[in-house]
Amino acid sequence: MFKKLFILIFLLPLFAYSQDKISYKVYYNKNLEQNGLKVQVDYTLKKASDTISFYYANANWGENNLFNNLTISKEDNPDLDIETVPANNKIKITTKKGEKLSLIYHIKQDFKDPDYKIFHRPRINNTFFHVLGKNLFIVPRSFTQIPEDREFEFFIEWVDFPPQFKLHNNFVTQLRKMRIKTSLWDGLYSSLFIGGDYRFHSFKVQNKPVYFVLRDQWQNGFTDDFLFSNLKKAVQSQRDFWKDYDQDYFAVTMTPTVSQKDTLFKGYSTTGSAIKNAFMIQGTNNPFNSKNSFLYLMHHELMHEWIGNKIQNKNEELNYWFSEGFTDYYTYKNRLRIKDISIEEWQKLFNNEVIQNYWANPQRNIPNYKIKDDFWKNRDVEKIPYKRGAIFAFWLDNQIMLRTRNKKSLDDLMRELLQICTERKVKFTDELFLDLAQKYLDKDINYFFQKHIINGEDLDLVTQKWIDGFEIITVNGIPHLGVDTCKDIKYCVE
Repeated sequence: MFKKLFILIFLLPLFAYSQDKISYKVYYNKNLEQNGLKVQVDYTLKKASDTISFYYANANWGENNLFNNLTISKEDNPDLDIETVPANNKIKITTKKGEKLSLIYHIKQDFKDPDYKIFHRPRINNTFFHVLGKNLFIVPRSFTQIPEDREFEFFIEWVDFPPQFKLHNNFVTQLRKMRIKTSLWDGLYSSLFIGGDYRFHSFKVQNKPVYFVLRDQWQNGFTDDFLFSNLKKAVQSQRDFWKDYDQDYFAVTMTPTVSQKDTLFKGYSTTGSAIKNAFMIQGTNNPFNSKNSFLYLMHHELMHEWIGNKIQNKNEELNYWFSEGFTDYYTYKNRLRIKDISIEEWQKLFNNEVIQNYWANPQRNIPNYKIKDDFWKNRDVEKIPYKRGAIFAFWLDNQIMLRTRNKKSLDDLMRELLQICTERKVKFTDELFLDLAQKYLDKDINYFFQKHIINGEDLDLVTQKWIDGFEIITVNGIPHLGVDTCKDIKYCVE
């Protein structure tokens, strides 16, 4: 009897989890700008009830009051009583007791185009839509309480969309009916759904597809050929660097926030965000488009597929010195490695965009814990982990090469870190990293790390040792990297 009871208890959780599936229908209409995307959600409860609460994020990626994008009407749902509680990210539904529930809601754009300052709110008009999964699909609140790595089944059908209205997301491309099996937070809620007048390009790396999806005609030399050819080179080089070709599907999307041929808006504003199986680029499209800024952004966001995704922070903002700083460092180093830039260009970029940018920042000595407090509130603070981490990565890279006489570099440490995190299924911590650093340097750098990364004290770069061909001098009170191009510099060690 005890044995049978034990088996039943063991199987019950598995049976409960097997019920975690939900279906959506997204409807097209000719006036999406006015009516938005109509979504019907159908869900079978685990047991009969007369109430159910759904989750919808009222804040996401720096955007607030996202319930302004959500409309649920009595006309669409005559048999339901609906209460929205934005402060709790909650939609409460009361209905007749039963196991099945069907709810209709609309997602609409709530700002006037063009607006170059808005990146992560739903963009929906008659020509195209661009909506994060977290802002498009509501889920039962019970989904949010299940372990983060638990997978769900999401069934999505796109209804009545005309053939010329192309559909795409970072799980599959151009399918009208789809079954997506993924986790909630790192899966469906780390995704982008787009549709409309997008153009599609693709290539393969070791027979695995990579899609490039963009819309509009981009100014200042941003031709499809320029963008696509540079993307191919960056993706191939980064997978070669990591020796990692496991990604079965990858997509890059590029959508303008503002498009204009004149110089009325005198500026260039763009952003990139790494998401599940993909990254998305949004920015102003005008005569001020900057090729160097675009290439930096592309290499940076692609690197997040490993630093930040496969090597995940355990303590998010507290670990940004690594996930953003080391990503920034390899953005420059890998561009040099593949000869996308010369060593003179690399030197200039690293001096201007990393070292000088950091020393000119009034917040450069802020302790690491305060970065967590103010990262999303203060632009100066936001930049600190990028530059502080990149300078630390450059120092550590040099020390490993000096210690091993160029037989190893930070590259080897990073690939071993990837192996540890993926095979052991552990997240990145300061302690894990410092243990690896000690292995490669044959010395403990905990004090150095606490002083300069955690406490934020300036690192005296001038007195540090560097590989042959590099030196740091002071120019107008700011450290400056000097490079002797006459020497055989062993920087990009293979």
